[in-house]
Amino acid sequence: MLLRPLTMMRQTSYTTMNPQCSGVILDLATDQARSTVAQLTTAAQDRLAFLRQQERHHQNNNNSKHDKIPCVVVTSHKLQEEDITSIQFSKCIISNDCIELLFKAKTYLDENPGFGCKIQVVTSLGMKKFWEAACVQIFSPVTEWSVWGVDVKDQAATLREPAPEGDVKNMVKNYLKTVGNIADVNIWRSALIPEDQFNAGFHDRYGGVSQLGPMASLNMVYTVRKPDSVLVVEENRRRLAEAAGFDPESMYVTKAEHDRRIWVVGKEQPDRYDGIVTDQPGVTVCAAGADCCMILLADTHTGAVGAVHAGWRGTTVAAVTALLRTMMHEYGTQPKNVSATIGPCVCSNHYDLPAEDAKPVTDLDPTLTWPSKENPGHVNIDLVGANVIMLQREGVPKQNIDTSYALCTVENSEFFSHKRDGIPFGNQVGFISRRLAR
Repeated sequence: MLLRPLTMMRQTSYTTMNPQCSGVILDLATDQARSTVAQLTTAAQDRLAFLRQQERHHQNNNNSKHDKIPCVVVTSHKLQEEDITSIQFSKCIISNDCIELLFKAKTYLDENPGFGCKIQVVTSLGMKKFWEAACVQIFSPVTEWSVWGVDVKDQAATLREPAPEGDVKNMVKNYLKTVGNIADVNIWRSALIPEDQFNAGFHDRYGGVSQLGPMASLNMVYTVRKPDSVLVVEENRRRLAEAAGFDPESMYVTKAEHDRRIWVVGKEQPDRYDGIVTDQPGVTVCAAGADCCMILLADTHTGAVGAVHAGWRGTTVAAVTALLRTMMHEYGTQPKNVSATIGPCVCSNHYDLPAEDAKPVTDLDPTLTWPSKENPGHVNIDLVGANVIMLQREGVPKQNIDTSYALCTVENSEFFSHKRDGIPFGNQVGFISRRLAR
């Protein structure tokens, strides 16, 4: 794939987590009968009034002020003006696909009033289970959601849910495949990693289905603190796998603890680990990052591979050294046969630490740190340079280490950056596998 020209990104202010605010989604899609619309609209008005009262109480207790509570109307057809004049709504979304309606309503409310807000879906009692099943798949734990089932009078006995509860997960999976454009996924490959022997590379943030600004769109990591659901992250990983040519079912991603624990695939899997190694063909190991170094190692003699996440903590405890030594112990890797590549991460111009925290790197090589101009007592730190020196001191030849893709995540909008965007933030990964024999 051709690489996009890099663009510089200024500090951007995104909507932050807003757990004290609420939003309402009014379902006028699953039953368009005039009587049902009227009853649900009245119920939504009551919920909005109750939530406004709660919010006023919160404002009085916290001396704060929030915008009005947003109400998103979801419907399968254009509503008559008289149907909705009695309710103040912020947005109306029209679609024949109920999953699309909920996904787009969530996207809107993640921006306004902000991700993590409390969301209430107002629907008929007969549709309550369907919407609950859909919410389970579309919302992450960061969103506190509930479905308010209204006992609609004179509702048609023939009315049926859009799908059985057990089919909702597949409905969401199929819908997510239609979001965005997988052709926008861009793979960055090092010329030092032989493509006939290994499938390795990095990617930028495009081509996925994550919607919230700092996570859009190819976020690779699910956590309970992010608004992306498990299915959203799974779809993003599926797209990366398809674009890069590996099996997403054999893809393993680091679960960072910011230390030097390495998991050997095939052995007992720790709860947390910053590095993964394997020599099994077709198994893809990935290191996640959003400013931290993502480092990939390939042993061209044995076929063993490794991936490690190394932020400032991982660098100061020499996580990359632990990765290489694990490959040496497990697979007989000799450093002279290793090719390494480091992916996008924060550059030294945008990263400083208290001098004491950076001491292991300063001791490694004094040229890797220097006094910060902005923060007295801090030093700027060259994470990439530190990891390169560690690899060299273990015996990896300098010419075998590629830093051409160690582009600054803070400066370049193509990549996710915790330092630039704050919380929530997306994660990219570096991936590597030993190719299957042909």
